[in-house]
This record gives sequence, C-alpha cells and structure tokens, in this order.
Amino acid sequence: LKSRVLMTPLALSPPRSTPEPDLSSIPQDAATVPSLGAPQALTVCLYINKQANAGPYLERRKVQQLPEHFGPERPSAVLQQAVQACIDCAHQQKLVFSLVKQGYGGEMVSVSASFDGKQHLRSLPVVNSIGYVLRFLTKLCRSLLCDDLFSHQPFPRGSSACEEAQEKQEGRMES
Repeated sequence: LKSRVLMTPLALSPPRSTPEPDLSSIPQDAATVPSLGAPQALTVCLYINKQANAGPYLERRKVQQLPEHFGPERPSAVLQQAVQACIDCAHQQKLVFSLVKQGYGGEMVSVSASFDGKQHLRSLPVVNSIGYVLRFLTKLCRSLLCDDLFSHQPFPRGSSACEEAQEKQEGRMES
C-alpha cells in the first residue's frame, strides 16, 4: 500500500485545504458501482404471433401451444425464452440450434437442444434492450422462414399483463 502511495506524483493537483480522494484508480464496473437502477431494472415483453407462418422448420401445432407472451422480464431472459421456444418447436432441433448465434461473456444465458443422442448447450449474447432482442429474433426468424413470429406489440388476441408492465416501464422512463 505504501509503495502505491509513493508512486503517485504529488504535482497532479493543486494544493487544497481539504484534499479530495483520488477515485481514478478504482475500476468502475458493476462490482464496485452501487446498483442505483436495481428497482427500475429494464423489463421487456415479447408477444408471440400464433397465426404467423411457422415456415418449414417449426411445427405449427407446437407454436400454437406457446404462451401468449414472454415477460415482462429482463431482456436477456426474454431472449432466452424466445430462442428456446423456437428450438422446442422445431421439426429438427439440430437445424434450428445451428442457426442460433453464440454469445460470449457476462451473465450466462443459454439454450439447449437434444439431437444425435446428446444434450447440446449454446450461450446467448447478454442483451439490455428490447431493440437488440427484436433484431436478434428477426434475424433468427428470417433464417427459419417464419417472419412476424415475435413482436413487442400485442397481437389482436394478446394478454394485457405485459401491456400494463410495459406501460409502467415507459412511464418510469419518461419521468
């Protein structure tokens, strides 16, 4: 500790009557910064269009058995649920699994598929916005030839629980 103090040049700041602590050497990451936004953590809601074309890779019957929506939850949790649903609804899990982009680092969010007699896991990117969730799923659905399967807006027969949570979230962001 003393050697670190000696290495800091004293001429960096002008003399003051009350010295301020030097915070420049403290790493500013989630581990050291107090969680100021925890009570207002971003949540998203993703609606499933059960009337959408399921395409050649997903079983329409399984798609129609999905819930009305995923969330409101953290964006990474909603992304995980949506991608896992695509894998679970697949005619061939191996094919859909191969289309999922691998993510790295951060919070571990993964999806699984069973094929070739084994359970396979893949990490998803950790996301913090509904925009990223929608872009990721749009690309995946394009590959699966089942556009318009997901939306952040309710479909005509959607549930209202997510709408209320989304309105609360938007109201918090405006204030």
